[in-house]
Amino acid sequence: METCSRVAARSPLQFVDEWLDLERLTHLQPDPRRFPQWNEKLAADMREETRRFFEEIVWREGRPLADLINAPLTFATPQLAVHYGLEPAGDGFQRYELAAASGRRGILSQGSVLTIGGDDASMVSRGLFVLHDLLRGTVNAPPPCVNTTPPATKAGLTQRGIAEQRIANQQCGVCHARFEPLAFGLEKFDGIGGFHSQDEHGNPLRDDGEVLFPGEAEPVAYESSVELMDLLAASERVKESLTWKVAQFALGRPLVAEDAAKLKEVHLVSQEGGGTYPSLMAAIVLSDLVQKTATEKAE
Repeated sequence: METCSRVAARSPLQFVDEWLDLERLTHLQPDPRRFPQWNEKLAADMREETRRFFEEIVWREGRPLADLINAPLTFATPQLAVHYGLEPAGDGFQRYELAAASGRRGILSQGSVLTIGGDDASMVSRGLFVLHDLLRGTVNAPPPCVNTTPPATKAGLTQRGIAEQRIANQQCGVCHARFEPLAFGLEKFDGIGGFHSQDEHGNPLRDDGEVLFPGEAEPVAYESSVELMDLLAASERVKESLTWKVAQFALGRPLVAEDAAKLKEVHLVSQEGGGTYPSLMAAIVLSDLVQKTATEKAE
């Protein structure tokens, strides 16, 4: 009973704080020469944007967790709205409905997540986030002898071009082909989440690509970042990954192979209940993960 109460008491906002490491934003220090608009207020706004967005989707509207990936809305202050290329709608945080032309949909297009890529909007970091956190995929770490310092962009060479060179490399491509293309749809977003059709060198940027879902034989093509978000939101693999993420958070321990069968049952029960956060938490509390398995090792 005590375990059930502890699991049920964990709040949705605590989940999103931990999942996306939103505290990270308070320590970011982008290069001021490249991003003079960055300041502590903008960082705080990005963190609060994601928390309000998450609360709106999973709590107030009670929508499926997968809608976090492609919901066409966000919350922004005037400063953050201008940063995103939106017309400010009023003081403080306001809700904004996002048009397809903005390129934005869901958490992947929010500054809190996009800044994972650092100043250079690394396709390695962004692609690994999609692979690990949304597709529940794994990839080996690079060998110690490999120089992981990325080359700089220049006229005629974008971040995508650099990624394509790594993918074409016989030694690097085996691993990089699994995750860097997952970030191709995010190329138009710079290191702090601004949206551009060209980079600082005047190179045209693209947001088309292909996504290969684990377990599938062929990749699926998309023409824009919005289409990428829609593909991810519709993916059963992504829905299952969100179930695993919330279950790990609720249980307060890493998941292990022995949990897989129970998690599959939890996922099916939750999806029958609409795939919402409350339905998932209820399925977790009533499952053998909580009812028959200790969530902490006895000392």
